[in-house]
Formats: sequence, C-alpha cells, structure tokens
Amino acid sequence: MEGIGNTSIYNTSKLETSVRTLEANLDQFLLIIMGLCLLFMQSGFALLEAGSVRSKNVTNILIKNVCDSFICGVSYWIFGFALAYGEGNQFIGYTHFAITDLPANRYGYFFFQFTFTATAATIVSGAMAERCEFMPYFIFSFIMTGFIYPPVTHWTWWHDGFLIRGIDYGGDIGRMGYKDFSGSGVVHTVGGMAAFVGAAILGPRIGRFDPETGKAVHLRGHSIPLSTLGGFILFFGFLTFNGASQLSLSKAGDGEAISLAIVNTMITATFASFTATFVYRIPRFGSGAWCITVASNGAITGMVASCAGCNVFYPWGSCILGIVAGILYHVWCWIVRTVHVDDPTDAVAMNLGGGTLGVIAVGLLDRRKGILLKWNKKSGLCLAWQLAGMVVIMVWTAFWSAISFGIMRWMKILRVPEDVELKGLDIPRHKEPGYPAESYGHGHVEKIIQILESTPMEVFQGYTNVAMTFQELNDKGPYEHPEIVAENRKNSVAMHNVHMDSVSRKSGRSIHQLHEKGSHEHPEWRPPLSHHLNHSITEVNENSSNDNLDCRMICTNNGYISYELDVVFENPEEKGTMTQNGRVKMNENKTSHKDPESIVKDLDDKASNQSSELEKILSQDTITKF
Repeated sequence: MEGIGNTSIYNTSKLETSVRTLEANLDQFLLIIMGLCLLFMQSGFALLEAGSVRSKNVTNILIKNVCDSFICGVSYWIFGFALAYGEGNQFIGYTHFAITDLPANRYGYFFFQFTFTATAATIVSGAMAERCEFMPYFIFSFIMTGFIYPPVTHWTWWHDGFLIRGIDYGGDIGRMGYKDFSGSGVVHTVGGMAAFVGAAILGPRIGRFDPETGKAVHLRGHSIPLSTLGGFILFFGFLTFNGASQLSLSKAGDGEAISLAIVNTMITATFASFTATFVYRIPRFGSGAWCITVASNGAITGMVASCAGCNVFYPWGSCILGIVAGILYHVWCWIVRTVHVDDPTDAVAMNLGGGTLGVIAVGLLDRRKGILLKWNKKSGLCLAWQLAGMVVIMVWTAFWSAISFGIMRWMKILRVPEDVELKGLDIPRHKEPGYPAESYGHGHVEKIIQILESTPMEVFQGYTNVAMTFQELNDKGPYEHPEIVAENRKNSVAMHNVHMDSVSRKSGRSIHQLHEKGSHEHPEWRPPLSHHLNHSITEVNENSSNDNLDCRMICTNNGYISYELDVVFENPEEKGTMTQNGRVKMNENKTSHKDPESIVKDLDDKASNQSSELEKILSQDTITKF
C-alpha cells in the first residue's frame, strides 16, 4: 500500500520474508565467525605442543599441526561431510560427497563442522610427538578426518542418528537418547582414544622410561612461554567452541543458551585449574611446587569436560565438575604412565579423561533429568544412554585406530629410526630447525666479523667431552644442536684439576675451542673460564721425546696473545687429549710471542680473570667457520 508522500510501506508478507532472511543470514554469520575462532584454536594446539616438545622437534610438530587443518580440508570435503551429514540411514550418510548439490545456505554449516573435525585430528599429534614419521601421520590424519570421526557425528548430531534418536519408552519418560552438546564424546573422546592407541602402538620416546626400573623419566619440553600462550588461545577457543554449538542466534532462547554455555565453561575451567594445581602441590601427588603446565592443562581438562552439558548444567554443577576434572587429570596422567604409554603433551589425560567425564556428567548433573537431581527411572535411563554412547564411541575409535596404526607399524613405517630420534626430526626430516644455531648469538657473529676484518684468521668451533674418560666426541656438523649430545655426555663428570707428570712443547698454528657442557643443556649457559683452566703442571721437560704438549700461538691483538694448549696423556689409564685455550698479555718490551712455559705460568695466575670477547665468542656449542 502507498503511504504519505508516495512512500512505500511494505506489507506484512514482505516484512515476514525480510525477517526470515535476516534470521537465516544471522545464523550463518554466527557459524562463520565462530568457525573462524575455532580455526584459530589450531594455533593454540600448535603452540601448546611446540612448547611441550624438545627444541629439536619443534618444526616437526608445527608442520603436523598445519597439515592437520589442510588434510582435513581435503578429506572432510570429499568424504567426511557426506558420511556425517548427508542423507542416509541411522548409521551413516551417503549424499553430498565433495558437497555436491549441497544448498548454498548450508555452506556455513559445512565450514563450522570442518573446524570441529580439525580439532579432533590435532589431538593425536601431541601424543605421538618426537618419534612418529611424518607420512604415516599424514595418512592417519586423512583416515581420521575422512572416515573415523564423521560416522560418530552422524550417530550423535544428525537428527536421525541411532545414538541421538535413542528409544521411545512412552509414558512420562518419552524418547531417551545420547546427548552431547558440543563434543566431550564426539570430538574429545574420539581424539583422546585415537591418541592413546597411537601412542601405545608407537611406543615411548627413547629415555622416557628407565629400562631397569621402568620408572618414568621426565623429558622436559623446551618452552613454557609457548605452551602457556597456546593454553590461553585454547581457553578463548573453547568458549566459542561451546557457545557456538547452539548453531543459531535467531530463535527465542538462543542468547540465554549461549550465555549459559559460556559461563559454565568458564566456571568449570576455573575450578579444574585450581584443583589440579593444588593437588600437584601435595608432595605425594606432585612435585610440591606451583606448576604453570599443570594449571594450564587442568583448565583445558575442565573445558573439555564441560562440552557435553554446558547448556544444561547449573553453574554450581559446573563448579563440582571442575573440581572432579582437576583431580581426574592427575589420575589419568598416572594411568598413562603406569601402562608405559608416552604422551608428551598429556593429550590423553586432557581429552580422553576430560571427554569421558563430561559425557557421564550429563547423566549426573543435567538440571532437568540428571540422576543427582532427579532420582527416578528417567534419570537412570539418561545416565545409561550416556554410558552406552561413550562405550560405542570409544570402541569404534579404538578399533579403527588400532587397525590403521597396527598396519603401519607392521610395515615398519610408523616410527623414525633411533638415530633420527636422537638427533631430532627437524633437520633430518625437514631441513628446517625450529631454532637455527646461528640464532643463539647475542651479536657474536657480528663481533667475529669485526675481529676478522682487523685480524684475518680462520675460526672453527668444535665440541668435546673433557670428562675423566677423555673421550672426544665426533663433530656432528649441523646436528650439534643444544639437545643432541645429551646421550653422549650422560656420564660426563666436570673436571676441575688435572695433574700431569711430564710435558714437552712444540709450536703450531690453528684454533679450536673444545668445551665441556656436562649435564647443562641451556644453549646460553657456560661455566666460567677458570672452570676449564684450573690445572697445574708439576714438571716441564723441554727435552722430552714424547712430544706430548702442543702449545699453538694463534694471533696477537691489542697487546694480547691468543693461544691453544693440547696435553696428551700417555698413561694407559688416562689416555686421551685435553685442549685448553685462552689469551695472555704480552710483555710491554717484547714484540714476539711468549714462550709456552711463560704462557702456562700466566695461565695459572690469571685464569679467574680471563673473560675477553674472543673467548666468549668461541665458547658457543655449534660449529661456525669463517
């Protein structure tokens, strides 16, 4: 109809159409935006896992996290979405392969479910870190996202899946089935079970369990800041993970449901983190210290547990759930260690432990039919369906994961060779270390260049073990990473005093810095120079024919002499070579080098004060040649 001034006023039908269009667009916008937030969770997983592994495996774990998303994009697009949400029977779908004939208004839904699938796949990478070959993991990620995970979502989230459909009991009970709002069972139990099976079949990392006692040995990750930042990103992601599972924002009650889900998730995470931290403070159950890793992992366990019922719990119920989740995190960590399964990131404890707890919690704490609130037959059936659904999901995932990993282990392609594992996977498998040796510098490379410009010389760095065995370690070139030689220096003992009965001398020209690290692995830690040079020479035999002392003058610079001293031990019980180096000041009235005997004397007198820039430069671990 026409309004005043020829202004058109829409009739009721047009207005209703516009409102419906706006509602549909709003719902799709919610799925797209929340899907983007969920995709950002992948960076949280990547940082958490990267910080939890040793520095020699950072590139490997990061590329697995990156590829999880893109492998999932291929497999879920071609197969997964059709098996999960295509038309079919109660067990599986079989339409819309490669999203063929999928209505355009469901593209947002496809993208949102893709991000859930990528999350389930990424869980596995952390539990199998540091010893799994890349290609077998690539294959399993494809199988996981294309064939293992999608049928589970069809059973539980498709309107006609057999678990969500359940059974109609009639009367006051009505239809009862499995409930899982945002994936404690569907996503996290699937991912956690696959991770547990994969880690068990793959076997523990070298050195994880003592070969004699079987006791677990802690292999510390390399970066607490990275893992903590990853945890914070996951905290953000889980809030969107659970809130967006309402799938719409346009219907009555959607806003309240989303708000309740987010608040319950926050409360569960809070109490789980505090509980896990305080339990770890008890010496009988932990180290007795305040542990940031435990605080972060406890919060993640609580968030995983909240996924299944965050839309139906009372906030006080989420508090109880968080406390239990914090305790069960430690219980699951203990179980995994007891059965000698090596999980570097505690992915099994957080996801399988938290996921199964969340599924059961729906049957206990649902405010409408939880058995702890409504003690009746209906609440009993609710708990029974939750348990049944959990068992079906675990058995399905364990069976196909065992088949997949078992075949790859039988083919001997699943695990990297021992020497590659010891070196780390970054360089042998990717030629791309996460922390290149030259990045440890603090300007030392520039300083060496300045020295070379003023006094040209050839500079090498080497590495040796100057323990009492005097066993020299072979130079491993680019594999001389701060983590690499731990196994070779296992029994190394720092030497403070070396007594020699007879030495002679000769001259030469070269430079080698040989440095004993002991058990210290930090790339920037160096013992003071006096630690290396604290020795005494009881006799100097200048005419000895044994020729077992080699003192080499290197160069002069600003009135100082740089030198290197090799001592060869010929006693059968102490056979070997020890090399020391340093510099001493020249006599003001001399323009030539001091003789070796004077150098040794000055060395003993001034060892504690020698800290020149050249010696600092040459005390690095890695091998540099100019």
